[in-house]
Formats: sequence, C-alpha cells, structure tokens
Amino acid sequence: MKQDVHVASSTPKYPSGMRFAKRGKVWHYTKLATTTRTGGIYGATGYGGITQGLGLFSVAKSSGALTIVRAVKGERTITISAPTLVAGAYAGGLVTIYESTALPVLSMGVISNTATVILLDGPLPATYTPGAITHSQVVTGPYYEVVMPGPDVSAGAAFDYCPGIFNTPFDEDGNDPEAGDYVWLQTWGLCYMWVCAAYRGGVGGEREVIMRGDGAGQTLAAGDIATMANHQRVGVLYPGTGAAAVGNNPGPTNGTAVTVASNVVLLQIAP
Repeated sequence: MKQDVHVASSTPKYPSGMRFAKRGKVWHYTKLATTTRTGGIYGATGYGGITQGLGLFSVAKSSGALTIVRAVKGERTITISAPTLVAGAYAGGLVTIYESTALPVLSMGVISNTATVILLDGPLPATYTPGAITHSQVVTGPYYEVVMPGPDVSAGAAFDYCPGIFNTPFDEDGNDPEAGDYVWLQTWGLCYMWVCAAYRGGVGGEREVIMRGDGAGQTLAAGDIATMANHQRVGVLYPGTGAAAVGNNPGPTNGTAVTVASNVVLLQIAP
C-alpha cells in the first residue's frame, strides 16, 4: 500500500474516491480543502490536534450551465465550449442534461474530464441537440475535497454532507496534516469519534449516532428526535466493555469515555 490510512500525503497516491477495505473497515480517498468553513478554529489550517475523530464535510462544486457542442449516441464523451473545467476535478461526479421538457433526460457518472471533454461511465443513449438543451451541468463527487466544518455550520440552511471520519494524525514527515494534503476518510466499521458538548449515550437504548454541524457525532436521546431528525445518520454507538449478561450488551461504561466526550461507533456511512 502506497499510503497508510492513518497518514496524510502532500502528493496524490490514488484517484479521488478510491475505496480501500481491511478487516471489516472501509476508507475512501480524498483531499483536504485549502479553506475552512469558519476560519480555522482548530488551527491555522483546521486539520491538526482536535480534528482527529471528527467528520469532514464534502465541498460541493458545480460547473454551472454547460455549453454542449457534441453529445452523440454511442459515444462515451461530451464536448463543451464553456465553461473551462478544472481537469480531473469532476471524476466520480455526475453529469445531467435537461432538454425542452425541463426534465432530466440524461444522468451519467463521470470517469474523468479535461477542460472541455467529459468522459462518461458508459455510452450515451441518444444524441442531444445543443439547441434543445435548456440546462446541463456536471457536479463533483463526494470525495473531490473535504473541509473542516466549524461550530454548528449546518444548524441552519446549509446542506453539508459528511462523507467520512478523519483519523489521520500525521503526515509522512510526522507533522500535522495540512490543507492540500491527500488523506483516507473512514466510512465503515469500528471508528473512534469525537462527540459534541451535548453528549448522550449514558442511558439504555441510545444507539443512533448522527453528525452535528461541528463535525462531531452525537448519540440521539429520546428528546433529540424531533429537533435532530434531519441530521445525517452515520452509525450506531458501540457497546462498552463493562460486565453484562450474555445478550445484554453494556452501555458505554468503558468503551466510551463520557467525561472526555469521545466514543467508539460502528460507522455506517459507505460500505
């Protein structure tokens, strides 16, 4: 393996979104964004120290309306004249074409792109006449870039999506990861997570873990369901290690440290 799942790299070793699985755990490859959502409250770059065990949010990016000059049935490429795309930025993303009915008549995955050519994950099912196209766009995949969220950035009208948990304490030189580094995000399996100040998990039956706007997980209590029903679900609380009868798994007595706001979850974002 060229890059350990717990080590950041200043140069890319794998394609964006590449999946790696090992002993029931899964990671996906991505890049740390060069900006933070709220000014880097966790450090100059936002990726050192307390960042470990937090969820990072996907940086959504749309091309805006495409000016299509060629999209022919049976071909695997779409050629555009505007805008000028960042080469490779849309790999793993999605392209859509709307014609005069204002309904999407094409929705296909993107393998790669140059400034003007988009390579699709299959042949075009029809020829699309530029004059009939009312709108089209290409969007990046969820692992294009990820960013440190900041406190409660998703509490309002934001649509942030957490594609994985960041547990990469060092780069290849033993320093904190920095903006622009390439990292693995864990998406499935047992995972250490930081939790928000409104910690739950000390009462029986509190299992479901959701993602807060500050990148921390939270185990839902009964009173949280109404106010946090729309938060992203990321997994379930893993049982503690205290004594319990068979078939009656203990709460987070030892497997979770309530006082320091950390826990272990069975992560279930992307298998």
